[in-house]
Amino acid sequence: MMNEEKLLTVARYLEGDMELQEKQEFETLLQVDEELKSLLAEYKNVHQTLKMKIAPSEDDKEVEATLAAFGKQYFKDQEHSSARVVTLRPYLRWISVAAILVIGLFVWAPWSVNLYEKYSISKEMSVVERGADTKNNLEKAADLYNAHDFSAASAVLAQEYTLSPENTLVAYYYGITLIETGKENDARSILTKLYEGESVFKYDAAYYIGLSFLKQKDNQQALEWLAKIPQGTANYDKAQELSKKLH
Repeated sequence: MMNEEKLLTVARYLEGDMELQEKQEFETLLQVDEELKSLLAEYKNVHQTLKMKIAPSEDDKEVEATLAAFGKQYFKDQEHSSARVVTLRPYLRWISVAAILVIGLFVWAPWSVNLYEKYSISKEMSVVERGADTKNNLEKAADLYNAHDFSAASAVLAQEYTLSPENTLVAYYYGITLIETGKENDARSILTKLYEGESVFKYDAAYYIGLSFLKQKDNQQALEWLAKIPQGTANYDKAQELSKKLH
C-alpha cells in the first residue's frame, strides 16, 4: 500500500467510514505496519489541531460550516477532478480533507527528495591533503563537495575524470555530484561502470544508482538497484530499510 492510499485509509478508519470486516483488517495490519502507525498518530494530531485552531470554541455544526467554507475556497470543483475521491462521513469532512492536505505536504510532495537526503551515504569526500598552499584539483574538489557546492565540485571532477577515468574515487564522487546537480542519466553511466568492476566502490555505486532513480521518483528502478546490495556489505541494512519505504 503506497503512502497516499495509507493516509486515505487512515482517514476513513478514524472517521468511522469502514465496514466491520475492513476495519478488522485495517487493525490487524496496524499491528505490523510501523509506517501506518505513524500516519495514524500524525493524522490524529493534525485532525485535532485543525479543529481547535479553526474553531476552538464552537460546536461541531459551526466547525463543519467553517470548514465547508474553507473547502469551497481551496477545493473548488472537486466533483470534476480526476483525483481519487474518498467518501467520508459528512461530520467534520472538511477537517479530514484539510488534515490529508497538511500531512500530504510533508509526506508526498518532498517524499523522494527527503528520502534521498536521508539515505545518502557519502556525506563527505575524503582525500589525502597536502596542505592549504599546495592543494591539487582533487583536494579542491573535496573542499567544494564538502561545502555542498556540488556544481563547482562536479566541474573540477569532470576534468579529473577525463584525465583519469580509471580512478575509481574520482568516478564515484563525480557520479554523485552529477546526481546532486540533476544529471542522473550521466551519473548512472559512470556509476554503472563502477558497479560492473571490482573496486571498493562497487556496491556504493549500485546504491547511488538506486538513489538516482529515487530522486526521479522511479521507485521500481530504485528497488531493482537496491536489491543488488548483498547481505554483509556496508549499505545492506540501509538498502533494505529504504526498500521497505518504497514498496
